[in-house]
Parts: sequence; C-alpha cells; structure tokens
Amino acid sequence: MKCLYYCTTPFQLLTALNMQFNHIIPSEAENEKADIIVANIFKNAEDISRRIKNTKLFNNVYLINEEDHKNHSNGFSKAFAIARNTMFPGRLLKQQFNCKSIDFLKQKYNVIVSSVFSHTVAALLTLNRNAEYIMMDDGMASYFGNWTKRIRSPGYLKFLKLRNLGKEVDSPSSLYVMRRDMCNSELSDTILQLPEFSSEFLKVAFSVFGMSDVFPNYNQKVIWLTHVSNSEKKREGTYEIARALTKYSNDVVVRKHPREKLEDAYSNFECDNGAVMWELLLSKFPIKKKLIITLGSTGAFTPKFLYNDEPWLLFTYKLIPLPNGSQLDDFLSIVEQLKKAYTHPEHILEPETWDEFDSFVKTFISETEDIL
Repeated sequence: MKCLYYCTTPFQLLTALNMQFNHIIPSEAENEKADIIVANIFKNAEDISRRIKNTKLFNNVYLINEEDHKNHSNGFSKAFAIARNTMFPGRLLKQQFNCKSIDFLKQKYNVIVSSVFSHTVAALLTLNRNAEYIMMDDGMASYFGNWTKRIRSPGYLKFLKLRNLGKEVDSPSSLYVMRRDMCNSELSDTILQLPEFSSEFLKVAFSVFGMSDVFPNYNQKVIWLTHVSNSEKKREGTYEIARALTKYSNDVVVRKHPREKLEDAYSNFECDNGAVMWELLLSKFPIKKKLIITLGSTGAFTPKFLYNDEPWLLFTYKLIPLPNGSQLDDFLSIVEQLKKAYTHPEHILEPETWDEFDSFVKTFISETEDIL
C-alpha cells in the first residue's frame, strides 16, 4: 500500500517513526516505502526532517508550511478561508508545498495516517477519496472521547461530508495507541496496539531528534511538570506550588511547559530547559523512583503509556480547579483508568488541601527508600 504520514509535533513524528520502523502499514510492492509530511510549526522541524531523510525509512520527506486559520483578522475571513480550502483542497496543498506541489499532487495514496484531523489532512483525504484513514497516538487526547469532534465544529464536518459526496472522511478505520488497555477513545471501534520502543528503535529516534549522549541527570526526587499560567487562577496556583516546594528546593527539579511565560516563580529551583525530548529522556533514568507533581500534564501519563513505568504522581487539580465541563470529566476518567492500570494505585495522589500537599511531598522525600 502507498502510505502517507502527516505530523505536526515531535511526539507525532516519534509515533510515525515507530510505526514505519516496525512495518505496521504493510507495503504491496517490494521495497515500497511510505512518504511523510512534517509541518514546519515546531522548533527544529527542518533539521529533524533532514535527519528523517537520512534514516531512509521513508521514500519522500516533505516539509510544509501549514496554514494557521487563527491568524485571520476576523471570523468572516477565517470562515471564508476554511470553506475555500474545503472546496478546493488542491489549492491549499499547492500553497503549503510551494514548488513541490506539482510532483506531490500526482501522488495517490491508499492509506493516510495522522494524529489530528487538520484542514490539511482533510484536503489530503478529499484528493485521495478512496484512501483508508488511520489515526495514531497523540498522547492523552487520543485516549478519551472524540478528538476530532472536540476541535472541529459540527458545521464544518457536515460541509466536508457534503464536499466528499456523503463520505465521512474524518472517521478513521482504526486508531493505534501505545496503551490499548487504557484507551477509551470514541474515534474508532478498532483500537490497535503499537509496538513498545525497542533499543534498536530508540537509537534511530535519538538520531532523528538530534539527542546527544549528555542528558539531565535528574538526581532530585521530585519533578515538577509545570502548566501554562495563562489565567489568574493558574498563575496563583503556580506561585502556591512554588511556595509549598521552596523548603524542598534541593530535592526538586522543574521541567517547564514550553509555552510557560512565568520566570520568577521558578527562581528557587533547578530548571530543565526541555532540550531533551521528555518521551526519550524517560528511557535514560529510573522514573519509577520519582514523584511527578503536575496540574494535569500529559507528561505525567507518558511513563506508563510509553514504558509501562509507574512513578509516583501528585495531581494538583483539586487545589487549582480546572474549568468544569466535558473535558474535565474526560480528564478525570483518564486518571481513573490510570489508577486501574497502576500496580500500586495508591501511588497516585490527589491532595485536597495545601497541608495535605505538603504532607505527601514531605513523606515522599523523607521516606522514599522505604515506600518504593
């Protein structure tokens, strides 16, 4: 089968590499390789694309400039652009592929794989209407509800179905995830298991993402995975966590969210600048002997999802309330699934007061060797 992967984040690339390395999508012709599209919207995307080419896992590696409809000046211009791109998908792809467009548009694919149903993916599926659509792991978002319907409006999906003569191109035939036993996704009735990361695959992954042999040592017992302090309550929560952890600062390392703007809240702690991809860093040290503190970062779930490791977890969402609604309900559902999957569910902590928070941290630091 002629297969095309579409990726917009490093984690999606990691998943696509895992699938291609392990020949998850079979080829009809001998030596036929899949193509991959990398959206140039994250740091070092160009360098990573070049290194993907060097692996020779893929036939073609395309680096494109994905259109961001958020940049439109008003709602009308955004709606018009989306409608135009839906009706004329070739126009959108030509714009994104620049001089490569003519050769690319001649390609026909039997399978298209992505983690997110973007407007570009919709265009690809419209131009390859007979292609099978498969979705792949995108972290926590892939494990509950319907990821596509959370980010795409009902009106848009109805318009897209009409454009495709009644075919629901947004509905994948299957979803591949790292932890099938924990997946409650409504994206597809067919949930399939991805291979675990082998040592051979990790060598390829480290090469692709340009990881050196020098890694943060994470000698501290506590890892604080921060959130984005983009509201008053979240900012207050960040400072409160910082105040509560200051007395334990020698035992705490902070890994800041890439979009976090606050600086002074973390001045008393050693900070990891995130140069090494978290998903790969976890393969280099014994995370199960750590306590991860977070509001609700996907990174807290990653050890279990990718490596079946079970660090202690302390969630602060009862101290820093998340907005009520279906997304909170879905998140709480995933936490419950995680507890069921943990060998020691009592290692997942949810303090309801700051005194309880302090007690949990103090006990863990002082008695780590006894309680592990």
